Amino acid sequence: MICIVAGGAGFIGSHLATRLLEVGHSVVIIDNLRTGKMENVPKDATFILGDIGDESLYNSLPTQVDCFFNLAAQSSGEISFSEPEYDLKTNTLGTVLSAKWCVDTGVKRYVFASSMSVYGNGGTSAVTELVPLSPISFYGIGKLASERYLSVYNDLGLSTVSLRLFNVYGPGQNLDNMKQGMVSIYLAYLARGARIDVKGRLDRFRDFVYVDDVVNAFERCLQTDISGEYNIATGVQTTVGSLLEQLCEAWGGSVEIQELEGTPRDQFGVFGDSAAFRHATGWHPAVCLKDGISAMVTWAKSLTLS
Repeated sequence: MICIVAGGAGFIGSHLATRLLEVGHSVVIIDNLRTGKMENVPKDATFILGDIGDESLYNSLPTQVDCFFNLAAQSSGEISFSEPEYDLKTNTLGTVLSAKWCVDTGVKRYVFASSMSVYGNGGTSAVTELVPLSPISFYGIGKLASERYLSVYNDLGLSTVSLRLFNVYGPGQNLDNMKQGMVSIYLAYLARGARIDVKGRLDRFRDFVYVDDVVNAFERCLQTDISGEYNIATGVQTTVGSLLEQLCEAWGGSVEIQELEGTPRDQFGVFGDSAAFRHATGWHPAVCLKDGISAMVTWAKSLTLS
């Protein structure tokens, strides 16, 4: 198959592109390199510099494509408040333009990286796809709008599936980006031996999913014809305080932790039930948080020593 991976120079996208190449697919990567890095692009992939929110990009794309993976995103809730226009362009407009291009050129499959942010604050139970959606950030609103557009495109003949990713982490996450990625942000503080500034309370909670498990979920979407929206989560509720304890233990030390004022309209807590996706595809998360953190710390330490 010929697969486009939009956002393929980023954290999750580069892992996905690598996997697709390993199993024999051809890969075309689109990335504007605002947060992605050329060093992340696999050598056997074709790279196109561009933004899926720009109409001019589509003139340069190959027309014989089997699947479009859309992982191109402004992925920070905090940045969505400081740059709402960019968030709208990259996330929602980019989804609309790329889906339309897929319909116009005969692409059959479209897989979208959505987000847990569509749920807002999930409460004390694991959220399923059936709970009311109430995003509280511009980022979450944009992801939900993209899902809705794709559901219409699905009715127009483009087979679409949206994966609602919870907190993805793992080796390769950008340790320089201090506005996106809870695990990578705190690990970056540890690597620098600096005080960890926590924006928000330590009793906030999340659901942390290892990047290899997420890549497996995207790959399952090539192997099945499911459509709709699905949670990609572990079902495990982890507080920020517990995450910090596990990171410090794995790193082999401790640093001062300071609670600061939270970011605008940050989710207090949400964790997910992925039973629907498991039943549809056989997928399940294989890496527990302890093992995932250990692998990520080993990778981060190799960077600090180089």
